[in-house]
Amino acid sequence: MDLRIPSGVFFWAMGLIVASVGIFAPGVRAPLTEVNVNLYAGVAMLIFGGVLLLVAWRARAAGVRLADRGENH
Repeated sequence: MDLRIPSGVFFWAMGLIVASVGIFAPGVRAPLTEVNVNLYAGVAMLIFGGVLLLVAWRARAAGVRLADRGENH
């Protein structure tokens, strides 16, 4: 299995949770800052997870496998 798939799902799900907290409970944040850290961190995780899933999908669509490239790690 391509490791990008479970990693992408994990980061996308965590980003969804953290961004939701940032949107629906903006008062829950680090006490030393006025910036909504949860929202920004959640959006960053959503983007990162989405990129991992996109790259895994493109590799699967192209039929690229590690064994086909000759890499045996």
